[in-house]
Amino acid sequence: MISTTNLLDSRGKGRWWLLTLRFAFAVIGWVCCYWLTVDSAKTGISRLFTTTAIFQSGIESADSAVKLAPKDPEAHYTRGLLLVNLQRLPEAVVELKQAIELRPHYYYQWLDLGVTLDRLGDQAAAEGALREPVRLAPFYAQPRWQLGNFLFRQGLYQEAFEDLQLGVRGNPSLSEGMFELAWVAADGDVKRFEALTQSGNSRKRFELAAFLARQGQGPEAAQEIRAAGTPEDERDLSLLHETITQLLSARKFDDAYAVWVTGHATEVGDRGTKPGHIVDGNFMNPIPQNDPGFGWQLGVVPDVRMSIDPTGPQLGARSLRIEYQGDSPPGSWSIRQVVLLEKHSRYSLNFVARADQLVTGGAPIIVVLDAVGGRLLGQSNPISVGSTGWIPYKVDFDVDEVTSAATIGLQRQACSQSPCPVFGRLWLSGFSLAKI
Repeated sequence: MISTTNLLDSRGKGRWWLLTLRFAFAVIGWVCCYWLTVDSAKTGISRLFTTTAIFQSGIESADSAVKLAPKDPEAHYTRGLLLVNLQRLPEAVVELKQAIELRPHYYYQWLDLGVTLDRLGDQAAAEGALREPVRLAPFYAQPRWQLGNFLFRQGLYQEAFEDLQLGVRGNPSLSEGMFELAWVAADGDVKRFEALTQSGNSRKRFELAAFLARQGQGPEAAQEIRAAGTPEDERDLSLLHETITQLLSARKFDDAYAVWVTGHATEVGDRGTKPGHIVDGNFMNPIPQNDPGFGWQLGVVPDVRMSIDPTGPQLGARSLRIEYQGDSPPGSWSIRQVVLLEKHSRYSLNFVARADQLVTGGAPIIVVLDAVGGRLLGQSNPISVGSTGWIPYKVDFDVDEVTSAATIGLQRQACSQSPCPVFGRLWLSGFSLAKI
């Protein structure tokens, strides 16, 4: 039988140990909270130094951040980047590796390490580091792009462009850079260039066409446009216009026409790509703005207004109405069109015009210029200012062995005084071109 005294002693000792245990846990918890608070404070101050280092590009602040929080990967990473900017690359590698050891699954740390190792000339280590972000973020554009660039510099073109293409797929804005690299790798061989870039979808073909046009590869650019088909959106249309503009600037008129005609079958009709004809000579279609090529192009001339008039010289024809309202430069184009021509040929340009209350010292004329050098091939008689009926006009001109296209358009005769205003209305229609 247990005595009452022994029972009380036992209970007292149990309470004492319980109180001691609770006190110990409280002390341990307090110590842990203290160190967590101190550590958080150090990390917070370290991040403040890190932010300061980024904004001020100061290595001193980065040094302080690392000293305060040596286990903070962000502090090491920031210091590594600043050391790269200071060209202290070996030290930067140490810091970047420390950041990776503390935070191994952040792909961009591996990316910066690989680029830095490459700059140091350690290609084997650089390749290993650059492959790691591809493993960690296989669908991100930048890791693929950096690895592709590295492999390109090693001359491993096939492998390089596999990664570069994936990079472009993730970030289409990189496509121009890939084309530049592919052009270098292909050494001007268009077939090799196309194989490296692997044109497939419609958008990429439009991009390739614009790039090839800038390189002066007219037939290949036209081929890409034909393969691309109809533009699907404004970006495709912009690339199409850029291709035409580049080819016209390079005086590759046949190739520019082959590109332009793919989207203008209605205007061209059954003439196809045959040279020597005016597109829409009776102004039956609207004249679109920002549509470079071989249709009518409206100029921006002060005090000149132009519109399509539903009436023309005969039934079923329309005309272009020009309203002159003051001073305008005589040599400026109010309207013009580039026309393909056969070399060693003679042509006759015909049109009709009528005027209403047209008053000026520099009468309107239709001018034909060599599209390559701007040499005058022919011009019409001054359009009569005193007649209100439709009057036919004709311009005969010769094409030599170097002329493959001409610019036909409306200007004014030079004036004997300046300014030289013009007032009144003019209608043009019935443009046609025939070889004679």
